[in-house]
Formats: sequence, C-alpha cells, structure tokens
Amino acid sequence: MILIRSTPWFALAHTPAYFMVSNSRPTMEYDSHNNDDNNKRIPVNEIRDVQVSEKEKSFVLSMDLPGVKEQNVDIKEQNFVLTIEALRKSGDTNVCKFYRQFSLDKKSIQPEGIHASLSDGVLTVHIPKRPEPQTLDVTPTSSDPPTEDDVENVFFRLDMPGVKLSDLKVQVKGDEMFISAERKKGNSTSSIKRMFTVDDTKLDVAKAKAYLSDGVLALTAPPTKKALAEESGKENKDGPLATKTDNAMSHCSIPINTKEATAQK
Repeated sequence: MILIRSTPWFALAHTPAYFMVSNSRPTMEYDSHNNDDNNKRIPVNEIRDVQVSEKEKSFVLSMDLPGVKEQNVDIKEQNFVLTIEALRKSGDTNVCKFYRQFSLDKKSIQPEGIHASLSDGVLTVHIPKRPEPQTLDVTPTSSDPPTEDDVENVFFRLDMPGVKLSDLKVQVKGDEMFISAERKKGNSTSSIKRMFTVDDTKLDVAKAKAYLSDGVLALTAPPTKKALAEESGKENKDGPLATKTDNAMSHCSIPINTKEATAQK
C-alpha cells in the first residue's frame, strides 16, 4: 500500500523504509551546452508521478521520462540521498531537464545494490532492502584494549567494578549493541543493562571486540571501508596528489540498462 500526500513527499506504508523528496531546484536553469544565444535557459521539471512498489527483497521506483535517452540520464547515490537528473533533447538542442531527489532510510536500504533500467520512456529504479541483521555474540576477554596506534578504535567505555568476565554478556545487532552483566556481592546480585547505537557507516560493528580489565569494559571495532576511503580522500585533497573527484565510496553513480528489466524479488 502506498501513502501519497499533497505535499511533495511520499512514503511506503507499513514498512520500515521511507523516501523523502527534496524540492530545491529552480524552475529554469542555465544551459551551458546550448550554443543558441536565444535559448540559454531551459525548464527544469520535477518528476512528480512516481510509482512505488515493494517486493520481497527490494523497493521499486517507476517514473516517466518521455523523450529521454539512456546516455542523458544521471542517477547518483551519496550519503543515502538518491538524485535523478535527466535531459530531454531534440537533435542537438536541450529541451528540458527532469529532476528529483530522495532521502533513503539507511536502516532499511542497501545503496550498494541500486540499479536502474530505461525502457519506452519509463525509468525503473530497484533499491535493495538491507537484510535483517543477525544478533552476534561478542566474547569479552580479560585484557587491556588495543592502543591508539592499532587499527581498532575504542568507541565505548563503561565502568563495571566487581563484574566477573563470566557474568558479562555483549551482543551486537546491526548498529545496536547490548551489554548485560551481574555484579555479585555476598548474597546480593545487581544487574547492569545497557543498549546504544553505533554509526555503522564508520565502524564495522560486526567485528567488534570487548575487553574487561580492572573493572572497566572497553569496546572496539575497526573502521569500515567507506570510512577508510573517506579519510584517504581527505588526505589526497590536502596533499600534492589531490584528486578531482570526491571519494568514490560516498558518491556512487547508478548504472542504467535500456533493456527490459527482468522480474526481481
């Protein structure tokens, strides 16, 4: 079931994923590719009629782009924002542009697998769902955490005096971490429970480790490939071998296939 409101945004009902639309483009735009001095501004049309459907493993966006060729469609995903731009041409003359932007829910969407097809003036964009995360046990060790020079980052510390290693349990599920422990003192037992979220775009929480030493719990995780690429991109920009483009991991162009899309789940 699709929920559509008069304001320029829409959402999928009864699903954890949502798409929000940004309307920040002007109605006319300077056309730097048009050599006709009398027609240097072309209209920019918002893509309004967007059909949203949900499949078992993906969401599908379908929209009309009449008169548009594959080579004139540009689809990009950056930081969970999907941007679609298309240029309609008549011969060598640019007639108009189509534009729309969507904000994607990072907990429900897997942007790495987004792909699109263009057939008979209809653009179809397939957005894979992120698989339901599994609950993983993190086995604590009775040792000091790694130093700052190690690849792992200490991202959380919690004082837990009197807690034994055997009474401590650490779990991770997606970007959520759960800590439960018992402190036994004589005939009394006190419970400790904590839950917090981690930025899993920067830390690979699936590889998290736990260290309990001197009554202090430390959690570590290595940086993700995306975080490493972003850091490398910053170093390249600041150094003598600066690149022309932003880091490729955070700015991804979506391939377009003009053939009829095959049925997908």
